[in-house]
Amino acid sequence: MTAVEGMPWLRLGPAEATEPAGSREPSVRLVCFPHAGAGATSFARWIGLFPPAVILVRAQLPGREDVTAQPPLRQVGDAVGALLPQVAALTDGTAGRTEGGATSDTAGSTASDTASGAGPLALYGHSMGALVAFELARALTAAGRPPSHLFVSGRRAPHQPSRRPPVHRFPDDEFVAAMEAMGATDGVVPRTRAFLRYMVRVTRADLELSEEYGYRPTPRLGCPITAFYGTEDPVVDIDQVEAWRHETDAPFTFHTFTGGHFFHQRHRTAIVTLMSQALGPADTTGAVEATGAVDTTGAVTGAPA
Repeated sequence: MTAVEGMPWLRLGPAEATEPAGSREPSVRLVCFPHAGAGATSFARWIGLFPPAVILVRAQLPGREDVTAQPPLRQVGDAVGALLPQVAALTDGTAGRTEGGATSDTAGSTASDTASGAGPLALYGHSMGALVAFELARALTAAGRPPSHLFVSGRRAPHQPSRRPPVHRFPDDEFVAAMEAMGATDGVVPRTRAFLRYMVRVTRADLELSEEYGYRPTPRLGCPITAFYGTEDPVVDIDQVEAWRHETDAPFTFHTFTGGHFFHQRHRTAIVTLMSQALGPADTTGAVEATGAVDTTGAVTGAPA
């Protein structure tokens, strides 16, 4: 991963490090926020799926992956307070250059000029990441730099109360069992004691950030919101995800896919295609075509809120 100088919580891969040559319109920077317990590498397989006019920027909160030495955060406000100046810099051309000693996602490849330069900004978050993205969208709007679009998945609307007990309070054995039930440990490295300690530490803190969140009514966002839902998600119900329509005065769009809580990884190609289309007028002809992963029989497009 390549960190951006002056933006320690943002990561770029080599494919996102430069503006598309000869682009007429400013590139759209799409900042992506992962689910609880995950980091920037959870979006590694999304690199290269977007058209050239969409620059993928991945958020890396403290306590994980290449920043494990830092304690994880436990309050949304702390995350947003630190992210706001870093993400805002992407919109005004004050973004720095990639750190000279950083390594990229592709061996032997480094980035020089990054996502600097003024241009529109969009946000995407899955599960806990959706909550962080939402509150960051509020903060950017209050600062006079509203995002052009907010994409969310796997998370109830912020004003909706949880219908399930707070997992972060469970004892370790019950906590791990709850993570397994969600599918959070599928396909990960062998469950060594060291890995379990890491997973429990980071994921418990992230879930505390998410589950102890207190919603504050404020004016609705002025940007469109697109929400994605997995039809077998054990964490949220469909009406809770559809309720995101009440957080914007702009158009709201809703899509369903087959799968559980981590459906966004299985259907990432189709989701990227939908995002790229929504981020017009940027050229989306370079986007990877959807491969039939969308559950088209269940896809729903909502009307403006």
